[in-house]
Amino acid sequence: MQHSFLAPEADPERESDITGTMLGSTSSSVSTVPIRKVTVSGDDPATARQNYERAYDGSRFTVTRGTEPFSFQWVSIGDDRVSLRTATMNGHVTGETPGLTDYVVSWVQTGGGWIVRRDGQRMEIPRSPFVLPFHRPYTVHLTPHRQNSVVFAPAYLEDLATEIHAGPSQQLSFDLEATPTTAAIERWRTALNASTPVLTDEAAPPLLRMNAQRPLALALLQLAPWAVFDLPETLREPSMARTRLAVEYLHHHAAEPITPADAARAAGLHTRTLQLHCRRELGMSPTAYLRDIRLGRTRSELAASAPQETTVGEVARKWGFSHLGRFSSAYRTRFGESPSQTLRG
Repeated sequence: MQHSFLAPEADPERESDITGTMLGSTSSSVSTVPIRKVTVSGDDPATARQNYERAYDGSRFTVTRGTEPFSFQWVSIGDDRVSLRTATMNGHVTGETPGLTDYVVSWVQTGGGWIVRRDGQRMEIPRSPFVLPFHRPYTVHLTPHRQNSVVFAPAYLEDLATEIHAGPSQQLSFDLEATPTTAAIERWRTALNASTPVLTDEAAPPLLRMNAQRPLALALLQLAPWAVFDLPETLREPSMARTRLAVEYLHHHAAEPITPADAARAAGLHTRTLQLHCRRELGMSPTAYLRDIRLGRTRSELAASAPQETTVGEVARKWGFSHLGRFSSAYRTRFGESPSQTLRG
């Protein structure tokens, strides 16, 4: 059973302590971590619509009544690294967001809904935790619901991720098509249940709070596959969202027998458009870019292996390189050493 985080309706005195404006009020001293605690509630659909637009940084939101008397409540508590949020509404919500600017894990306790990504992919909002699209436009539809979310600031999560990928801090790209494993969900729930009492305690010392946030963030990094890769700033612009989706598809599915046409189709692009954009923004064709990704994966696997465990040929074939001579030449050109040198360490 997961914590429902924030339930001020069960404690009227605490509710009066944390009620504030949507943009947040603070209650802290210089000796404690600044904790923002906010409650917004009411029975007016127009107020609920404004609240959801602000929460999702979205537009064209509509809120309509359901069969029960209408009411809503939105509660948030957290600091500049991690926030816990609970939203409850006896109504229906529809709206568009240009892309979240925080990493968000979400699930519903009651009710349901779905999101529709820019590529047309519809994803049901499950009872189990899943990662919402980050910097990707989507439309959200919610029936009467109680929804929980954990929000991670990009700088915090991306810095923590460097401990895993050992590179510079970069934007994380989660594979939204992957279904979290039972073990990953259980790790998340264990971390959540352990950290919630601390993260909802205004008096928790700063070090205790940080130590409670860390295992929760690490559990997120095990919840769904993710990758980091350099992209030109132009590919991060909203107008290039579909091209970025196609490029991310190539990264997430590089181990599969895919083609650039598959990536274009998944992003809702014409293959020719993807070719033109890749040549302009990446300096190479989608086919060459996919080959480059696979070269990088072979290097990572060779570096993590020992000569007695595998051979260069086995790893090369696994990543689709059938001609060992041409593979070795391309590998040396790219990395400045032979694949056998990488394998030997």
